[in-house]
Amino acid sequence: MRYEDGTAYDKEHAGNIYYRLWFEMVEHYLEIHLPDSGMVLDAGGGTGEFTFRAADLRPKISLVNFDISQGMLNTAEDKIAELNLGSRVRNQQGDIMNMPFESGAFDYVMCLGDAFSFCPDVSKAFSELARVTSDNGLFHLSVNSFWGNYAAMISKGPDLGFSFNDVISYYKTRIIQQKGISTHCRSFTYRELKEMGEKNGLKIVKAFSSPVLPAHKDWLSDKEKYKEILALQYEHCEQQNLLEYGNHLNIIYSR
Repeated sequence: MRYEDGTAYDKEHAGNIYYRLWFEMVEHYLEIHLPDSGMVLDAGGGTGEFTFRAADLRPKISLVNFDISQGMLNTAEDKIAELNLGSRVRNQQGDIMNMPFESGAFDYVMCLGDAFSFCPDVSKAFSELARVTSDNGLFHLSVNSFWGNYAAMISKGPDLGFSFNDVISYYKTRIIQQKGISTHCRSFTYRELKEMGEKNGLKIVKAFSSPVLPAHKDWLSDKEKYKEILALQYEHCEQQNLLEYGNHLNIIYSR
């Protein structure tokens, strides 16, 4: 699904230009790293936005959209029928922390957005995601960036609906809360993600932030300015001293 200018289109988030930027950046890296054929797992894939992007990018891959929410999977099922992808894409309900797949079953595993950030036991979830990745495969994890969120919260807290106590709590726990109410959404540092990989026999082959630089919505809504901002994102999103200050940390691992 595409805009007229060829960039990624997402029906659910079409009204939010920030999501267009975020989705487009992740899809850019999927286009580079997805295998030409084989099995792909979208863990915590929800309504299947990235499942369908991957299917569009690689016509020879088969995909499993895996999520704990049957409601989201029902929406994804409608999209599968709409896009005529029933022969290549299937939905399956389950928990990332205990997946019903054989070890090494997938050539590319992606867990994108906030799915991993909401897992109560992130160590167990990571171990499962690593387990089902084949020896020659890749595992692409996207999570909330601790320092990116902290910088936004401490500089714009009241404007974003956060109290000072919310910010202090986040700094101590890495879990976002708003007006004292926990979202149960955890953020991570690059070091944490690197260490998780090492504990599971994985190494980092690519790290980037999506997006790495904040941009005003009015500029993102301007077609020409959007292109310039996107070019700047790609120029700097892998820069080690900047990537943790972006919104989402993306790590691609291999054995």
